[in-house]
Formats: sequence, C-alpha cells, structure tokens
Amino acid sequence: MKRSFFKTLSLIGNTIKMGLAMVLPVLFIGSMTVLLNGFPVQAYQDFLDSFLGGALRSILQILQVTTVGTLAIYMTVSLNLSYMDNSPESGQTVSKLGSLLACLTGFFILVGFFTGAPDFSLLSGQGVFSALLSGIIGSMLYLKFESVFKSGRHSYVDGADSAFNAALYVIKPFLATIVCFAVINYLITLAFNVTSVQHLFMNAVDSVFLKMHRSYLSGLLFSVLISLMWWFGIHGNNVLNQVAEDMFTELIPGEIVSKSFMDTFVIMGGTGCIIGLLISIMIFGKRSSVKKLSRIAFVPCLFNISELLVFGFPVIYNPFMVIPFILSPALCYTSAYCLTKAGFLPEVAANVIWTTPPLLSGYIATDSVRGIIVQLINILISTACYAPFVRLYEKRSLNEFGTAMDELVGILKKSEETTEEVTLTECEGNAGRLAKLLVTDLQDSLHASTEDASSDNTENPLMIKYQPQYDNTGKCIGAEALLRWEHTRYGCIYPPLVIHLAKESGDLYELETYILEKAVQDSKKLRATFGEDFKLSVNATVSTLYDKKYAAFLHELAKRYMLRRGNICIEITEETELITSEDTGALIQEIRNFGYTFALDDFSMGHTSLQYLQHNPFDLVKLDGGLVKSVLTNERTKEIISSIVYLSKSLDFKVLAEYVESDELKNALEQVGVLLYQGYLFSPAVELDKLISMH
Repeated sequence: MKRSFFKTLSLIGNTIKMGLAMVLPVLFIGSMTVLLNGFPVQAYQDFLDSFLGGALRSILQILQVTTVGTLAIYMTVSLNLSYMDNSPESGQTVSKLGSLLACLTGFFILVGFFTGAPDFSLLSGQGVFSALLSGIIGSMLYLKFESVFKSGRHSYVDGADSAFNAALYVIKPFLATIVCFAVINYLITLAFNVTSVQHLFMNAVDSVFLKMHRSYLSGLLFSVLISLMWWFGIHGNNVLNQVAEDMFTELIPGEIVSKSFMDTFVIMGGTGCIIGLLISIMIFGKRSSVKKLSRIAFVPCLFNISELLVFGFPVIYNPFMVIPFILSPALCYTSAYCLTKAGFLPEVAANVIWTTPPLLSGYIATDSVRGIIVQLINILISTACYAPFVRLYEKRSLNEFGTAMDELVGILKKSEETTEEVTLTECEGNAGRLAKLLVTDLQDSLHASTEDASSDNTENPLMIKYQPQYDNTGKCIGAEALLRWEHTRYGCIYPPLVIHLAKESGDLYELETYILEKAVQDSKKLRATFGEDFKLSVNATVSTLYDKKYAAFLHELAKRYMLRRGNICIEITEETELITSEDTGALIQEIRNFGYTFALDDFSMGHTSLQYLQHNPFDLVKLDGGLVKSVLTNERTKEIISSIVYLSKSLDFKVLAEYVESDELKNALEQVGVLLYQGYLFSPAVELDKLISMH
C-alpha cells in the first residue's frame, strides 16, 4: 500500500513536470507576443498601431489570446497526455482520446465557464489550478472507471467499423468521469456559496493575502510561493495571477509593495530572479551543454522569460536548486524593500510590463537612476545565491556521469554483440543524460574542428591517429586513420560510442568528412616519408556513402589535393547494411574513378557477406578481429581464411588481417596466405609525427 502510494506520487510529479514542459512552446511564444505587444517604447507602439492599418498589432493580439490567453486548456491537454503516457494502465488510442475528452469536459465544469456569462479569463493562466485538477484527477478517474467497466460485457453494433465500436466502449468511463466532476463541483458550490471549484480556490487564496493586507510580509509570501510552485512544476505566476491583479496591481502612494515593484526588482530574468542563475552558469558552468543552454536562454532572460532555463538546466525538481530558487527572490525583495524604506530607492511610480528588460525597467518604474543601481545590487545578490549551488551541482553531476560513462559503453557493447539497435540518448537515468551531454560536447568539438581543419592544432579534442599497416617483409605499406576524442572531463571516449552518438544526432556525415579531409591533408607528409605507394585508409559508414553530397565531396577533394589512384582507401564499415545492388556497385565504381580505392571492413561479421563481393568492386578485404584471433585455436578458421585468400586472387582484391598481436599469429596467417597485417604487434594508433618518425 505504501509503495503504491509513493508510485502514485511519483507518477503525478512526472506528469506535472512533463505536462508543463509540453506546453513550453505555448508559454514561450505567448510570452514573446506579450513582449512584442507591450514593449515600452512609444515610437514602437506607434509603429504597431500604424503599420498596415494596425494589421501587425492585430496579428500579435490574436497570437497572444490563442497562446497564453487559453493556457489552461493547453495545460489540461498536456497533463492528460503526460499522465496517460506514463501510466502503465493506459490503453489504446481510442481510450486515450476518451480520457482527454473527459479531462477537457471536467476542466470546463471546474472553472464554471458556462455558469452565467462565460469568463474567458478563466481559460488563461488564471485557470491553471483547475487544469491541474482536471488533467491529473480526470486521467486517474477515467482509468479507474475504464478498468471497472472492462470486466463487464461488451456490446457491438453489427455492421459498424472497429473505430465506432471502440468509441461506444468509451462512453461509460467518459460519462462516469464527467459526472464525478459535475457532482463534486455542485457540492462545493452549495457548501461554500461559490460558482465553481476554481472560484473557491481563488477566493481562498485571495482571503489569505487580503487578511495580510499589502505589506512586506504579504509581498514576501507572494514571491516565495511563486518560486515554490514553479519548483514543483506548477506555473506559480499564473496560479496566483488573480491575487496579483486584486491586491498588488494598483500603485498606491505610500505603499512600497506592488506588482510592478516585484516585476522590476525581484522577477529579473524571470521567476526566481533567475538572471542570477544565468550569470552563475556563464561564469562557473563547466559542461558545454549547460554553456550552450545559457547562450540560448540569454535573450529570453533579458526579457524575463525564464522557461528555457527553468526546464533546460533544470530547476524544477532539482534538489540543488530549491534553496537559491526560493532564497534569491526573497533576498532581492527584501533588499529593494529596505532600500525604499530607507529613502534611497524612490517608490515605484509607473506600471511596467513584466517583459521590460532589467535596468530599463528600473529606470522607467522609478524615474531614477537609483532604480538601475538597486537592480544591479539585486543581480549581484542573486548571482551570489546561485553560484555555490551551481558549482556543487556541476561537481555532483560530473561524479555521477563518471559511473554513467561505464554504463553507456556497456549498453553499446551489448548492442554490438547482439546486433540489436539501441538509441543511447533515449536511455533512462544518468546514462541517457550523459549521452545527451556528450552529443552537445561532440557537436561543439566538431564545430571547432571544422573551423580549424587546416591547422595542426594539437589541442584539438578531435584528433586523428594512425595505425600503421605492414606486409610480410616488414615494410610499412599504409595506415588507417582513426578518430580519437579526448574529452576534457572523461578522457578518451570509446571510439564506437563517438560514431554512434554522431549518428543519433545527425552529425555523422560532417564528422566522417572532417576525418577524411584531415587524413588527406596528412597523407602528403606520409607519402613524402614512406613513398608514393603509401596508402591511407579512412572509415566511412554506409549512411555516409549513400549521402548524395558524398561523391561530389570526394571528387572536389581529389582535385584540390591532386590525389593519385590508391593514395586514399575508403573502408566501408557495417553500421548499416550495405545494399547489394547495381546502383551501389555503380556508386562505388564512380568514386573509384576519382582515384579512390575501397576496402570492406570487418569481413565475416554482422551484415557483411559474400554478396558484397559479388556486387561491389572492393580492392581490399579486412578480416574481422574475432576471425583472426581464432586462427590459433580453430582449424576451421584456417580453412575459411584460406578460402577468402583463394577468392581474392580470382576477384582481384587483397586481404589484410587486423588485431595481429603476436609473431605466432602473424606466422599462422602467413601460412594460409594472408600477407598484410595491422595490430599491436607492429604499433598501436599513434600521432602523425610519431608515425613519420617510425620510418
């Protein structure tokens, strides 16, 4: 029973968090339209009113009404979808649709929208409380009633399609759910003499603050409650919007506290005086993903739109952020209040729209430079509040991700063994979070590398190392270019993990073309040292090979660096199955005509097969390491390799063995006809200069 209770709480918490995140586009676009509609510059306002006869103003107003003006409806939908998505009891599509309709109907009942004249303000942020109740409780009730009626007999209409019969099945739980809403709402209206549950909530909250009157304590409680609600994933600004309008909107001479006072000196950057968090991240943040988030959130935060940072960092449900998120606005509020009481800060004399940027809002609200000074003081206070918690959170995250790295590599290796597809960025827990962070870091490193592709910068985190290849006489005849990513915090990242993450993020083509171009640049030095016959091999996945831009890129590269045939060998890896068709063969032949040769990597494993050799003109076949290592222990392996060597003579390709780690293994391979080798017996992958010095 206890376990079930905590599971329900966890489900509700995740529902609120995900539900609010789902309406982030509505919140963001709505906030931007509020900003564009009310930006406090008279020349701009005149432009909106006059441009195309006020058409631009009308469009912005429509966008504002249909986003933040109907926020509660979007919240009801998103909460229901989130709950049904997370609940293990959720049924098929028609069941989810029935639940959604029940929640929407319940919302209109709870806000009393059709009790008397419709109050459209209840569809905006003012109705978020009812949206929470209807979206979560409605989903729970519907699923409960659905399970009750599921055990009964089903009726079907002869001749009707399956969708119609499924809709009939939805009627009972739908009706039961909305009846519950209607009965509860009716009983509450009778008991408390209100028109709806929403009005009861609004009256209750109003009564708490009205009893306190407008004072330091009421303003402090208001700012703290907003931050606390936000931390729990509840849009506190909208829930308490009615309180702000009823109690704090009007500017009263002699009264310090007002909505404009709090918007100007407390809600800088957004709820929680989050501009302090933004600055702390920019100064103390170590992870590139967090740094990138701060750059994205910078402009919205200037206009006090904080949702990107609140959800992206994240702040909500983050135990490290609850203290500064509540403490920062409380201290900033107290600071501004005391400075006003002491006579340094003039009273707020003008209503300022909440999207007005800090510093500008301070001057407009007080008609004094001192308003700007107090805002700067509060920004410093807020930054000081957030800074130690940001550093602590960063340190804790790095420790957690150290273990997550092992888990992530383990998941990928298991996938490689079983050949089952895995999406690492969708993994749960720290492994999934780390995968997302690594994707961001990889994109940053790749961007920096491609901008600096022509230099020999040894500090570049994306390095190309070269593992030499030898023939049976001991001559170095080529090398394979291998990517190595030296992460600033996690060291050298497992290479297949780098490729897999690049594939998931859609950056694989850019990564592989960067490696190829860098290798081509280095090949000139290698040929000057080892001779013009020196062959440099570079990996390319099948998805890159099939990219329409790839052939043109290879052609341009060959002309720019005046490559001779055989200078660069493209190794096709088996990340995706190579299509054995005439079109693929023609594509490979077209690229070969540019002067490139082709190798088939990891032959005998996974998707690779003899069909590849039947349809595609490969110049080299690289035996898989697992096959090579078993030569010493399995007689059948020798026969298999001997057959491949025999086939190579008739199909005109060479055979190279990877993972050659001992003289015994090399001699055994030589006995069955393999005369080209790559492995630790000769050298691991090394930097360019070291490879040149080995000559």
